[in-house]
Amino acid sequence: MKIVIQNLKDNPRTLIRRAGYSEHYDNKSGETSYSRRLDRNIFPKFHAYLSERDNGVEVSLHLDQKQPSYGVGHMHSGDYDGPLIEREMGRIKQSFESAPAAEDEKPKEKKGFFGKLFG
Repeated sequence: MKIVIQNLKDNPRTLIRRAGYSEHYDNKSGETSYSRRLDRNIFPKFHAYLSERDNGVEVSLHLDQKQPSYGVGHMHSGDYDGPLIEREMGRIKQSFESAPAAEDEKPKEKKGFFGKLFG
């Protein structure tokens, strides 16, 4: 499933990571992708690719059901549509749209031990 999200308040990499996705770089293809597990097991997991578009980003999302098994006629078992994918895509979109603008975030003032203890 693919959607384009426009009028981003921060860079796409930061936004997808705030949505709970971890970043993966593939040395062979040179592509960066992002994944989020459904539970503590490695599979199934959501797998997303980001592509920059005019005034936004295209998010391509699917659900990897199991580890890829590359052989004759085999790729990997992935779901590219359905209610679970639609719900997750809605969650990503809502997360991107509700994120504060990058300039709105102010770094927290660091305090030492006694500053934390006594305010």
